Amino acid sequence: MIKTMLVTVEKHNMLSHGDKVIVGLSGGPDSLALTHALFQISKSAGIDIVAVHVNHLLRGELADADEKFVMEFCLKLGVECHTFKVDVSEYALGHGLSFEEAGRRVRYEKFEEVRIKIGGTKIAIGQNRNDLVETFFINLFRGSGIDGLSSIEYIRDGVFIRPLLEVDRAMIELYCEQNDLVARRDHTNDENDYVRNKIRNELIPYIKNNFNPSINDTIFRTTEMMKEEKSFWKIHVQNMFKSMCVSEEDKIIIRGTSFTLLTVSEQKQLMRYCIKSIRKHLVDISSDQLNQILNLSRTNTSIRLDEHYEVANVYGDYVVSKIDTRRRTEKAPELCVTHMDIKRFSGVTTDEWVVAIDADQVNGKLTVRNRNTGDRFIPLGMKGHKKIKDFFIDEKVQVAKRDAIWLVCDDEKIVWVHGMRIHDHCKITKDTKNIMIISLQDIVEKR
Repeated sequence: MIKTMLVTVEKHNMLSHGDKVIVGLSGGPDSLALTHALFQISKSAGIDIVAVHVNHLLRGELADADEKFVMEFCLKLGVECHTFKVDVSEYALGHGLSFEEAGRRVRYEKFEEVRIKIGGTKIAIGQNRNDLVETFFINLFRGSGIDGLSSIEYIRDGVFIRPLLEVDRAMIELYCEQNDLVARRDHTNDENDYVRNKIRNELIPYIKNNFNPSINDTIFRTTEMMKEEKSFWKIHVQNMFKSMCVSEEDKIIIRGTSFTLLTVSEQKQLMRYCIKSIRKHLVDISSDQLNQILNLSRTNTSIRLDEHYEVANVYGDYVVSKIDTRRRTEKAPELCVTHMDIKRFSGVTTDEWVVAIDADQVNGKLTVRNRNTGDRFIPLGMKGHKKIKDFFIDEKVQVAKRDAIWLVCDDEKIVWVHGMRIHDHCKITKDTKNIMIISLQDIVEKR
């Protein structure tokens, strides 16, 4: 097993001299064998091993016994161990997840927490060849593309490594037996309440008995081919992104004129890449949802990816962005005002966030609010009034963001659309005597 593991580690450049490796240790045979094997090679490889165990509080006394077992195992081995208790049932309900997915998220959160705390460089997960085959079928039944059918990655984000991914479960159990590693057994793995268990306990044995006794090897080779295809697409998509996308804070703009020239496959791959770049993951991004996004033919229409992110058609461009959650009920920011005469004004710097206006054109007190139906003003450089709605359309402001833009008003008119344009009557002219500098943050005197 160690020989196979080392071949995998070397082939995929998983470990380097000086690495501090966090190992997820549940107490089961996979993680127990991985921790033991990594410890065996630690001196020759020049790496340090730190174990992390998460008690999910789902199995009562059995879970507590797992935790105690892991701590004693690490003490005997001489490996630093961090343990956590997290109510996964409560976490699942609070986040609308299955227990399986909630448990996975909690584990990865704790692995990352420890990695940051101790300055770790890698996180080793005990998934094996059988897990890879089971994941292939899970993704196949969900309806996946290359990403899903390539199944589990050897390395993810340059941090998460899976040294046992080419080792099958039988080899792991033999390793445990030969090294007197008496692993903890989770009885829920024998129950067919979860999809993975049904695939493991029913589907794969059925295929072996009736179709292909070497189905695991066949699926493994298939996933390896899918990984090669995925590598090609990764490079191609990155090149497309560089040529036709603009990345800004909390959003990516895909130029529609270039995007429409791509094949549907290229469009989907590029859209997935942009969504992942902004959202950091592709959970629940289905093929149907991608089709809906590509069919956003009318401007200012959008598809919500979840409660925080959306894709919108903005005048032919596709904008992947974080949804502005500010609402009209938000407290208006404080208005900062500085008065000066025209002689002092020459040394003051202004821009779209700090504006200078003719103070004598302001009637009454300045206030800050959001837009109201029917709002109108005369944008700088224009002669006649324009509805705020039409002004936003002309400026290509997304519908979802319009209510979040602040308006600075006097008793009679909109003086300034924050970050965009002042009222034409408030501009500074040769007849201006008194200047008013306004902003929504206290930066006027610092400029």
